[in-house]
Amino acid sequence: MAAARNGTADESGGCELYLVTPVLSDAAAFLPRLGQVLSAFPVAAVRLRLASAPREVLVREIGVLRATIQDCGAALMLDRLPELARETGCDGVHVDGADVPAARRVAGDALQLGAFCGTSRDVAMQAGEDGADYISFGPFSETSGEADIGLLQWWTEMMELPVVAEYAGGLQHGTETARLDQLVRMADFLAVGGDGQARDGVWDAPFPLLDAVRSLG
Repeated sequence: MAAARNGTADESGGCELYLVTPVLSDAAAFLPRLGQVLSAFPVAAVRLRLASAPREVLVREIGVLRATIQDCGAALMLDRLPELARETGCDGVHVDGADVPAARRVAGDALQLGAFCGTSRDVAMQAGEDGADYISFGPFSETSGEADIGLLQWWTEMMELPVVAEYAGGLQHGTETARLDQLVRMADFLAVGGDGQARDGVWDAPFPLLDAVRSLG
């Protein structure tokens, strides 16, 4: 999913959709919902978040979802577990920015490595130097300050490493739609689907939030 670019998302082909699953303890129960979304929308990547469980359970849960994700052309990014990502055929792993060096040593060079950096320019730049393939900023919503939005804009204008904007808002108010439009115009990827967004149509039809992202992109 990660490819170097110059300029804003508008200038480099548009912002792509990056889905984030809820924290899952039953992948089989979630599979039909995931398949429905993947068949309805073009998705660049899916970040799989799993509840704590014994290793053999985690391996089984990844196996339940992996083919569905990858057969749709999306990258499977496992959250926080580089060793399992390498051993179970995932496309990459997503970790906190400070954990990039350790994750790269474990995951090797073949896997993509994403770094969540909150709203810290310093953490993001260090993560890039340490080998991250993309940077993730956020979470963003209608209440995000201008300094945080400015950081995202600065990154897209000045840095080649792709950037993910983590969107935590909804579509309840006009200000949220305006913020969503702003993020789509700046970021290479828009991450949606995390905690608290099911009510706004990320994982439940008729998918108003995903429809809005598609129309803006």
